[in-house]
Amino acid sequence: MRGLVVLAALVSACLLVVAPASAQQSCERVQLSWGSKCIAAGQFCKVSGDAEYHRYGYHCHTGHLSRSSAGGNATGSGCQPGYSPCLPRVADLNCADIPSLKKPVHVTGSDPYRLDGNGDGWGCTS
Repeated sequence: MRGLVVLAALVSACLLVVAPASAQQSCERVQLSWGSKCIAAGQFCKVSGDAEYHRYGYHCHTGHLSRSSAGGNATGSGCQPGYSPCLPRVADLNCADIPSLKKPVHVTGSDPYRLDGNGDGWGCTS
């Protein structure tokens, strides 16, 4: 009997996690190089496809889509402080990991990724 109660509790918990279709966030149908996808903020994404997501007003820096924000380096959006344009907050980042459309990188504060080797305020210049 106890096992049945535990099973019922697990099923109830799973049903609470899955929102009804009417409550789910709507998505935007887009054409990416790997196929047609329905994307929305918060969904998993390919970090390597960040430039493609930009065409539709999204960023993919952390593995989850976020809406592009106007302006510089908003730290609340997953951007590492001290860089413009927005660079993702990750353990380490090299110039080779940054799309060419974001280069050069203006270093506006500390440089935890060590992108500005000569200290002139600009990283990934070559």
